[in-house]
Amino acid sequence: MIRILTATLTLGLISLAQAETPNIEPGQWEYETRMTVEADFPFPEQTDTTTDCVTEEDVAEADTFMGDMDMEECEVTREDMRSDGASYEMVCQADGMTMDMTMELTFMGDRSEGLITSQAETPMGPMKSTIEMSGRRIGECE
Repeated sequence: MIRILTATLTLGLISLAQAETPNIEPGQWEYETRMTVEADFPFPEQTDTTTDCVTEEDVAEADTFMGDMDMEECEVTREDMRSDGASYEMVCQADGMTMDMTMELTFMGDRSEGLITSQAETPMGPMKSTIEMSGRRIGECE
C-alpha cells in the first residue's frame, strides 16, 4: 500500500511536468512525510525524511520523475494541473483490493506541500490513510 501511495505522488509530478513546468527550483531537496492509518487493526504512524537532488532536467523531463514505479495499477479519474500545484483523484487496484485516492500538491519554488488521502476495503476490513508531505530546497546538489 505504501508503494502505491508513493507512486501516486510520483504520478502527480509526472502529469504536472507534462502539462506545465512545475514551480520547483533545482537543487538538493529534503522531503518529510507522515502517514497515519485508521483501520480495524493496529497500524503505527510512520514518518520519513529523505533527500534528493532535483536537476533542471528532472523538472523539464516528465519520465525522470517515474523512477522504477509501475503506475499500471492506477487510473486517474480527475486531474487539475498547474505550475503551482496539482489535484488528482484516482483508483488503484493491487493485491486484490481497490483504493480510492485524492491528492493535492502545491509547488512554491523552494518549498512544496502535499496531502494524499485514500480509502480501501481490505481483507482485514476498511482502511483510511492520510499522508502529509512537505519538501524544501536545502541547497545545491552535492
